[in-house]
Amino acid sequence: YFIKGVVPQWDLGDIYKGMLQFMGLQVLGLVLVIVFPEIALWLPRLIYGD
Repeated sequence: YFIKGVVPQWDLGDIYKGMLQFMGLQVLGLVLVIVFPEIALWLPRLIYGD
């Protein structure tokens, strides 16, 4: 809605279509972290040890 306020000539549907690719990658990343939690835990384990 913010972008629609800044650029009123853009259609809200086009804004949502452009956002879908980003949201798809976010969902994919979330699913990967849920399925493989060691992805999110490797750096803290590297820094602080086990």
